[in-house]
Amino acid sequence: MHLYQFGRIATDLATQKQELQTIGFPIRARNLSKLARMTFALLEPQAHGDVATHEAWANRAVGPETDLNTWLATNRDVIKRDDFYNVALQYLGFQPRVDFDTAHPRTFMRETGLPYQDADINNQDKFVQAIYLLLNTRTANVVTLINALAAKGLLAHLPERFTFFNGKTLPTFNTHQLIREVVWIESDLDTDGDGKRDMLETTIIRPAATNAGTKVPALFTANPYFHGTNDQDVEAATHVPEPTLAVKQPGTQAPATTQDWYPERPDLPHRQAKDVATAGTVYGDEPGIYSLNDYFLARGFATVYSAGIGTRGSDGLRSTGGPDETASAVAIIEWLGGQRQAFTTRTGHTAIKAWWCNGNVAMTGKSYLGTLAVAAATSGTPALKTVISEAAISSWYDYYREQGLVVAPGGFQGEDADVLAIDTYSRQQAPGDAQRVTKQWRNRLDELARRQDRQFGDYNAFWDARNYRHHVAQIKCDFVSVHGLNDWNVKPRNVIKLHEALRAAGSKIHHKIFFHQGQHVYLNNIRSLDFADQMNLWLSNKLLGVDNHAVSVLPDVEIQDNVTAQTWVTTPDFGAGPGVTPKTLPLATTTDQTQSFQDRSTAIFNDQHDDSAGFEQHIIQPQSAYADVRLWLPLLQPDHDVVLEGTGTIYLRVKADAATAIISARLVDVGSAFRLQPTASTVARGNYPLGFDWQYENTLEFAARSHPNDAQLISFSHANLQNPVDGATAIAVSPGQWVDMQLQLQPTRYHLPAGRQLVLIIHGADMAQTIRPTAAPTITVDLSASHLDIPFRTAAQH
Repeated sequence: MHLYQFGRIATDLATQKQELQTIGFPIRARNLSKLARMTFALLEPQAHGDVATHEAWANRAVGPETDLNTWLATNRDVIKRDDFYNVALQYLGFQPRVDFDTAHPRTFMRETGLPYQDADINNQDKFVQAIYLLLNTRTANVVTLINALAAKGLLAHLPERFTFFNGKTLPTFNTHQLIREVVWIESDLDTDGDGKRDMLETTIIRPAATNAGTKVPALFTANPYFHGTNDQDVEAATHVPEPTLAVKQPGTQAPATTQDWYPERPDLPHRQAKDVATAGTVYGDEPGIYSLNDYFLARGFATVYSAGIGTRGSDGLRSTGGPDETASAVAIIEWLGGQRQAFTTRTGHTAIKAWWCNGNVAMTGKSYLGTLAVAAATSGTPALKTVISEAAISSWYDYYREQGLVVAPGGFQGEDADVLAIDTYSRQQAPGDAQRVTKQWRNRLDELARRQDRQFGDYNAFWDARNYRHHVAQIKCDFVSVHGLNDWNVKPRNVIKLHEALRAAGSKIHHKIFFHQGQHVYLNNIRSLDFADQMNLWLSNKLLGVDNHAVSVLPDVEIQDNVTAQTWVTTPDFGAGPGVTPKTLPLATTTDQTQSFQDRSTAIFNDQHDDSAGFEQHIIQPQSAYADVRLWLPLLQPDHDVVLEGTGTIYLRVKADAATAIISARLVDVGSAFRLQPTASTVARGNYPLGFDWQYENTLEFAARSHPNDAQLISFSHANLQNPVDGATAIAVSPGQWVDMQLQLQPTRYHLPAGRQLVLIIHGADMAQTIRPTAAPTITVDLSASHLDIPFRTAAQH
C-alpha cells in the first residue's frame, strides 16, 4: 500500500496552534502528560464520558505489553517516537502485527508514504506539531484523520460555518438539515420554437445555515441524465455499423467554419415578475449523483443540478453538445452569479434569486457532464471560477468521428449524436408536456441525423460548432481535468488537445491534469491518491478565497504508473518540456520493404461470432484469428525500462486496390505480465466517510490481474485512406495509388519494462470502433517509407 498526499500544506507553529484551538484542541497544559491525555481524549469523539474514553484507550496498544490507557496514566517528560506512532497508526486505521510491526512503526510509515516527525517528543510545542501533522495525515480510509474523526462527531460542537484546517474547509455543516428546492431559470433560447424563452428546471441542495445568512459557493453539475434516459428508444435508434465505406469526392463536405448552424437567438420578451420569494415552492426530490459533490455538501458548499434543455421539467430540445446546450448551462451559472432571473414554478411569475450564493461557482462531473463544464467555461462567464471535469469531451468530432471515419465511443457501437439526443430527451417522460412539441422534436432528430453525416464522416460545420477548443481564448477560470489512460469511450485526445490549445493560445489559465489507469470512471474514491483532499484545497482557494497557495502546491500533472500498483508520478507538463525527447522508430527492418494484407476483418468477425470486446482483445494477441488481416511490426525491445509520454504520430505510405479503405493502427505492449486491471477493484465497502452521520463511499484501487496476460493495448488510431492528414480534407484516391498518411495515436503515458516488446499493428476495419465494411480491399504498406514518431520521457518525479 502507498498513500500519496499532495493536498497537505506546510504551516508554521503559530498557525498550527491557532487552527487547533479553533476546533477545540488544547495547545498548552500543566505538563506534557496532561496535554497528551487531553488530546487523546479528543481523538475518541465517539466516546462520550470518561468511562467510555478510558475503555477506548484500553483497546489501543502502545507496545507489546502496554495499552494506551495504562500508558497515559503514567506521567512522562518525553514521549518516545515509536510509542507515539504505534498509537498514531491505530488512529489512522492500521493494525499492529497485521499492517505494521510495533518495533518499527516508522518503517511502515515511510514505505506507505505517511509523514512523521523523526524525533522523540520532549516538550509541548513538539507534541502540538506532531498532533497537527497526524490530524493532516491520510488514514487507511481515503480521508485524513481530522476528517475521519469529524465523521465520528469531533466537530459536532462547532457552529455551522466555514472552518478551515490546513487550508481546507472542514465538515461542519449539518447534512440532516439540507434545503432541497427546485427553481426554473429563464434562458435566452427558444429551441422548441413555441415563441417563449426556454425555462430550465434546476435542483438546489444547500445547507440550512444559508437561511441564517451564511453565503456559500455552488458546485454545479450540468447532468443531461439527471431525470433518466430513454433506453428502449435508444435501442431502436442505434445504428447498425454500415457495411459499405462510401467513396468521397474531393470537397464533398462543406468547409468547416466557426459559424453556428443554429438560428440566431430570438429577441423574446422576458417573463414579468409579479412577486418575489426567497424559498422554492417545489421540493427537490432527486438525489445527488456524484459523491464528491456530497463530500462538499458537508463542508458548506451548495450543489446544483440541471439536466438542461429538452429534459423532464424543462423546455426545449436536445442537440448533443450544440451551442444551445452550452448556453443552457451558462444560464444556470449566470443565475447563481446574480445575472439572470428565475421563478419558483415553470409557468408562474414569482421570481427567486440565488441570494444564498456567494457568487462563486465551480462545475463538476464526468463524461457528458464534464463536457458541458468545458463548454460553459469557453463562454468566459465571470461567476464560473473553476472547472473539475472528468473524462470530458472537448470536441465531439473526436468522440464520434476520426480522420474521415465514423467511429464508435468504446463499448457503444452504433451510437451517434442523434442516438444520444434521444437517450437524454427525458422531456418525453412527461408525455403531456412532450406532446406539445412532438413535431419540433421529430424535425430536430431529422436535422441531427442529416448534419452529423454518417455517410462520409468528415469534419463539417456540424462538428465544428461542437468543437469547444475553438474558444479556449475565452476561458477565464483555472481548470482541473481528470482522464483515464485506458478510456476508449471519451478518448485521451480530448483532454490533451484542450491542454495544447490552452498552451498554444498563450493562456495564463492554470490547468491541472490527473491521468489514472482506469477507463471511463471517477477518481475521487481511489485509495492511493488524495483526490478529494486536493480538490478541497483547490475549491477552498477558488470559491472561498483561502490563501492556501493551491495553484503552486498541487502538482501540474499527476499520472498513475501502469506497472507498479498504487504509484503516482508528477511532471510539470505532459508530453512536453524538459525530460521529454521525441524519438523516431522505423517500421522497416530492411530497405524497400513492403507488406500487404487483405482486410477480411468483417468476415472473420462474423465467422468467429465475435463481439466488440472480443475483437479488441483478439486483434492484439501474438496468436490471433485476425493474424492474416494485420501487419505485426516489432519496434522496440528495450534492455532497460522506458516511458512513452505524449502523442505519437505514425507516418505511413499506403496503397489499396480500391478507391477507399479503413486504415487502423494499434500500439501494443507484448510480453507475459501481471498488468494492472483497467477497472478499479473494491478495497472496502462503505468505509470512506463524506461527513458526520452522512454518506459513505466505497474505496477502490487499481490492482494487478490475478493471471498474466500476453499483450496490452497502449494506444490506437484510425483513418480513412481518403483523409490522409485530417478529417476536414478528403482527396480522391485511385486504386493502386500510393498515399502518404499521418495517423495520430491517442495520447499516452506508458511505462514499458525492460524485456517487453513494443509492437505496432497495422490493420483495416476495427470491429469495435469503426463501421464494418464487407468489401475486402488489399492494403499494402511501404515500410521503408514509414515510421513512428513518439515522445519518450527520460526523467520523471515520483
